[in-house]
Amino acid sequence: MMLSGRSSATAGLLVPLALASCLPPPTAAADRIVLRNLDVITDKVVAEFDEGGVRFQDGATLAWDQIERGTVAPDQQSRFDQLLAELGSHLYRIRQRLQTGDYPGLLPHAEAVYGRYQGRRDAAAFMVFQSLVWSRLAAGQREAALEPHLRCLECLRADATLADTLPGSRRPRVDVTTGLTLDLVPVWFDGEAARQALTPVGNVIASMEKPHAAGTRIYFATLALAAGEPQKAEQALSGLQGLTPLRGIVDAQSALQRGDADKAARDLSLRLPDLDRQDRPLALYWLGLARLTGGNAGNRQEGLLNLLEIPALFADQQPELAAAGLYEAMREMARAGDAKGGIAVRRELLDRYGQTWHAAKTRADDEKAKN
Repeated sequence: MMLSGRSSATAGLLVPLALASCLPPPTAAADRIVLRNLDVITDKVVAEFDEGGVRFQDGATLAWDQIERGTVAPDQQSRFDQLLAELGSHLYRIRQRLQTGDYPGLLPHAEAVYGRYQGRRDAAAFMVFQSLVWSRLAAGQREAALEPHLRCLECLRADATLADTLPGSRRPRVDVTTGLTLDLVPVWFDGEAARQALTPVGNVIASMEKPHAAGTRIYFATLALAAGEPQKAEQALSGLQGLTPLRGIVDAQSALQRGDADKAARDLSLRLPDLDRQDRPLALYWLGLARLTGGNAGNRQEGLLNLLEIPALFADQQPELAAAGLYEAMREMARAGDAKGGIAVRRELLDRYGQTWHAAKTRADDEKAKN
């Protein structure tokens, strides 16, 4: 039977359509990513990206600091370029400075992107948070370093392996169980900085998953005491479970700041023999101050020895507390008219602990005296 012209044309169209329906669906065109090391990725498709980095359809990931430029789907290109411009260079410099141990040089770059990572817990966020902790410490901003430390803690509570993802050889000294870090002993020297840090620190703690680590409450309480907010400190410590020795030291600090130096000295002297090396330097510091405050000549001499014991025995473990002990000892020697001893202590403070807050304060005091 002969087909009409129209039927023949229709049949001719149906054949390729039928064949096309049997073929697999077309795959998305691969994107083009140029890395900082000049490698070029052209065989992968970008599935998604955010502040944490770029993820491909095959599950592979790239950090923004690895990327020089890239071409992605047209509807994603603008957002891709924006994130790369805003994050890439800062993250690259953070990585480089962590690798070389340039902690002061981290500060402007960590500060620039810190706000973008708050609330995140991925490797990029952890690198930014820890960089800000170390760079603020290097700049003498101890109180301001507490907030990013708490964000680091929350990251590590979610994934302890993040500690090993940091560039360079330095690793966080964080006890995930207590929430404390050896880099930040819970004592604060700058009252104004403590007042500025108190609300942000409280907000971060409130946002953390419960139960809160006991150390977070110790941190907040001691920061509140330094900020002149004893009621907030008392509230933070109410019902605290664990960290009993440290809680006792904080209670003595509170007594001293209330004006009860005798009680503080008595309680700390009773606790001191049972304290381990981690808590003993802090107890010696507050015991020394309590005895200096008492006024009795014998007590003042004992307090001076307590303060000098910190740099003698714990210089490497707690340099900030060692410097604090030297600073207070220097002031006591000046009060007592011991010029020779004061000069020797001052020299040790500036020569051995030149990067600490109290060394910076000593230099600032010297400049103020000149003017």
